[in-house]
Amino acid sequence: MEVEPHSAREFLEPKVEELFKQAVAAGFPRDEVLAVLIDLLDDSNLGGVEQ
Repeated sequence: MEVEPHSAREFLEPKVEELFKQAVAAGFPRDEVLAVLIDLLDDSNLGGVEQ
């Protein structure tokens, strides 16, 4: 039985780690993957949420 996460970090971290691994396995450089993830997270329109 899987334990439910208690924080947003616990919920998101495994998903982000898996996405990162998949991107690197697909041949993208680690620094480029990290830069794109940071850029996506910094986007104020991520998920259609306006700040």
